[in-house]
Amino acid sequence: MQNKAKPNKNKALQKNKVPDRNPKPSERGKISSVGNAFMSTPRVIIFLFLLVFLLYGNTILNNYSFDDDLVTYKNAMVHKGFRGMGEILRSNYATNAKQNYEYRPIVKLTYAIEYGLFKESPHVSHFINVLLYFLLCVILYLLLRKLLKSYHPWLSLLTVVVFAVHPIHTEVVASLKNRDEILSLMGGLLSLYAFVRFMEVRKWYWIPVAVASLLFGYFSKSSVLVFLVIIPLTLYFFTDFKLRDFIWVMALLIAVILFSRMFPRTFLPKAHRDIIFFENPLYYQKGLWLRIGTALMVLLFYFKMLVVPHPLLFYYGYDQFPISTPGNPWAIVSFILCLALFVLAILWFKKKHLLSFAILFYFVSISQVTNIIKPPPGIVAERFLFSPSLGFAFALVVLVMLIFKIDMHQKTLQLKHLSKPLWLLALVVVPFGIRTMARNTDWKDYQTLYSHDIPYLDHSAKANSLYAQFLYDKIMQSKDIKKAREYRDLSTSYYHKAVKIYPKYTTCWNNLGVLNFKFYSDTVEAIACFKQAMLYDSLYAEPVSNMGMLYEKKRPDSSEYYYKRAIHLKNDFAAVYSRLGALYNAQGNMQKAIQVNESLMVAVPTSDEPYINIGNYYLLAKDTVNAMAYWEKAIGKQSGNRKLNSVLASYYNRIGDSKKAEYYNSLAQKSKQ
Repeated sequence: MQNKAKPNKNKALQKNKVPDRNPKPSERGKISSVGNAFMSTPRVIIFLFLLVFLLYGNTILNNYSFDDDLVTYKNAMVHKGFRGMGEILRSNYATNAKQNYEYRPIVKLTYAIEYGLFKESPHVSHFINVLLYFLLCVILYLLLRKLLKSYHPWLSLLTVVVFAVHPIHTEVVASLKNRDEILSLMGGLLSLYAFVRFMEVRKWYWIPVAVASLLFGYFSKSSVLVFLVIIPLTLYFFTDFKLRDFIWVMALLIAVILFSRMFPRTFLPKAHRDIIFFENPLYYQKGLWLRIGTALMVLLFYFKMLVVPHPLLFYYGYDQFPISTPGNPWAIVSFILCLALFVLAILWFKKKHLLSFAILFYFVSISQVTNIIKPPPGIVAERFLFSPSLGFAFALVVLVMLIFKIDMHQKTLQLKHLSKPLWLLALVVVPFGIRTMARNTDWKDYQTLYSHDIPYLDHSAKANSLYAQFLYDKIMQSKDIKKAREYRDLSTSYYHKAVKIYPKYTTCWNNLGVLNFKFYSDTVEAIACFKQAMLYDSLYAEPVSNMGMLYEKKRPDSSEYYYKRAIHLKNDFAAVYSRLGALYNAQGNMQKAIQVNESLMVAVPTSDEPYINIGNYYLLAKDTVNAMAYWEKAIGKQSGNRKLNSVLASYYNRIGDSKKAEYYNSLAQKSKQ
């Protein structure tokens, strides 16, 4: 659909007719007229580089923070560097005793490569995050220039600027764990660009590029699934997209997505992830009615956060974001707002109005995280707005241009013509930019993030629990007794907050019991807390074990009962086997202690703990020969125990076995601990 006539100066932005896609040679240079020389692509890229690093450069000084351990400093596969890449490709994203889910190898591969090149460095990782965000903004600009080629480049650039400065993205850029969101959106946009190029030039080599980009996005994070709809939607609005094109494009996209979902299942273990009530009650409170009501509240929350991004929080969850029915007054407001926007989008759909595209892009990209299709952990999260915020940014810029009746079709549009809309946008962009830079400093480390956000999280059970656990760990690290007591009191108060919000929070009850027993010497309160934990979860082994520890000195029979019960609940609970063995050995029953540790050898074949324990028993019995024999077996299981290697080296050196002494001394030198 081409129109050879040049648009009139006063023609509205939403007019369906667009200028000739192939302007005459005499018109091609007009973009570089006075006030527009800046708009050359290299200069725009330099500008975006400076803008992104101005906004996020201060994150480079940050350390690790919330959830970064999933993919960085505590991830064993990543710490193998280049050697771990094969294992990453054959493993799920999150793998531990409690969960095994998602296939996102791309993000972990980037960190493995980083580790291989630079070792462990949060500052390098943050720099790369900022660099990737810059590249994403460049890709977005180039894509918009391609889609909006009949419009002045200012429309594309301003959209990218609003997107780049929005504070809602701080969780994605400042949090290393959320690099997957950047890579996923990058893959989706590159795939869309390749499809647009194919529709433009009809060269089939663009199709493999589109497919590869989509696979890249999916294996970064499955949030790219929304491009299954976004790609045909965009092609309809901005290309000569015919019905036959729609059929084969949709068939190809569905085939790629099916492959992406099914292929990893051929070699990965069955995925499982337990969402606990306080993460999202909708996993437990069944019924479409509640999901619809909550979804409406979620949509209203996201609208609010796009317009007024405050407060920004590291976690939400129950009961920070309550579950609602559609009868909630705010849910009704949300329904009216969403319905009005959707009706406008449909009314303007045939005209291919830019606002129609922006609204539909927003609703499609946010559809996965409304809590209707699949309730996400945390109920809401700022990172969930990463892709949808692009629709918001585009709609805002288009709306401002319409308000001031700016004809963005004009190729000779000069900067002075945009003074009013630019001033209005500056009222949004400047505060957003300042807010972004300020929020980045909150992500400096765990302490800074938790302490800054916790005053706004009075109703979040998990957020209070996370901060309490962090403070508990600080007690163990602190050498200052006064400071340790301060951490103890704060940790206790936040655990109490967590169980007040969600009384069945068993881990909090257990940890409160430990605090009362270990740091307050309040046995009565500790027992009450452990019993609460066991009451709400009869299969939870930790409070049972702690009861055994609590009774160890005064009531050894009760201690033995609880240790045995804990082992029954959790067969590979190595620490409890060791405690029970030590209990028997202290009672003079060394043979029974050895039998307990032999059971541990069967339960956890890779553990060195039972061999160390038995060696200790023999050493206490002054049987050095047997003690050393078992400690050698321990080193055979785990060779990195520096202290044990040193003891063995010293022993064999003393008895004149220089060969073994040299061997264990070399292991001690290589050991990390």
